[in-house]
Amino acid sequence: MADAIGTSKDRCLTQNSQRWTSGKRRTLIVSGLLAALAYVAAGLLTDAGRLGDALRQLGWGGCGAVLGLSLVNYLLRFVRWQHYLVKLGRSLPAGRHLAVYLSGFAFTVSPAKAGEAVRSLYLRDHGVTYSESIAALFVERLLDLLAIVLLASMIVLDHAAYRSLLIAAVALLAVLLFGVCRPVTLKWVERLALRFHGRAASLLGAFANVLRSSRRLLHLKPLLYGIAIGLIAWAAEGLGFRFICLVLHIDGSITTFIGIYALAVLAGSAAFFLPAGIGGMEIVMTTLLIEQGATLRVAIIATLLCRLATLWFAVILGAGAAAAIEVSDRPLRARVAP
Repeated sequence: MADAIGTSKDRCLTQNSQRWTSGKRRTLIVSGLLAALAYVAAGLLTDAGRLGDALRQLGWGGCGAVLGLSLVNYLLRFVRWQHYLVKLGRSLPAGRHLAVYLSGFAFTVSPAKAGEAVRSLYLRDHGVTYSESIAALFVERLLDLLAIVLLASMIVLDHAAYRSLLIAAVALLAVLLFGVCRPVTLKWVERLALRFHGRAASLLGAFANVLRSSRRLLHLKPLLYGIAIGLIAWAAEGLGFRFICLVLHIDGSITTFIGIYALAVLAGSAAFFLPAGIGGMEIVMTTLLIEQGATLRVAIIATLLCRLATLWFAVILGAGAAAAIEVSDRPLRARVAP
């Protein structure tokens, strides 16, 4: 009798947790879409006529090309992500895995993009532990930052005001890589976990597992592979930004526009407390375009179009992927219910 009651309680807790998690995810998806609509509305109010002219100049082919380059970025990063999980001994059906990866983009508008860790909830259903998925996310972010720093260096040398930002990013990367890759760091965390009890010990143990999985992804070959993928992926979005600028008659070389885009992304990353770096990235990108000879209005339009084609396009794709997962999983949840 007691066992039956215990089993019933466990089932109720599981169902309540599933309902809460599902409801929370739906709320975040809707919030992301509303934020995207608000951003677009702000752009339209800023200069609807010029934005319309810019879209007409881009044309369907130009819009498709810019969005296609953003897709290249997402797909390349997914291939790297999938490679990381394979290195950790995990594999998922490609279609399902792509949907899970893209679903994280629905929560990009969270501070420091922390909401992208929602992938861990979906991946847990496929046997991927939280420590493994969080380690993959950490390494992905780390190598993306390294790739962006390398791309930003193409222009930051000509803009003394931003050199300190680049130096700070390099220092942070060096500290993180040094700390994670040193075996003594893992041993120190494991020893520290033994000194505590309860929740503190569990958290330190989980952190040790994340460090252990991260180190497996930061050996020389996967490290170089991850950096190469990051460089190509972020350069693709930089090329899309260049295409937008050329249509708006802003002169500059390929390396200049890729450098401007990367430096703006780096500035947005520095403003980690802001959702998706909104504000910091726009200010830096607009300022650098004005220095390239663009008028304030043209620089704002170029920045807006770039953000629509990168950030908000990703949010919409992510919301669609998350909604598709929720719909496909509904029959499974229904079968679990009493």
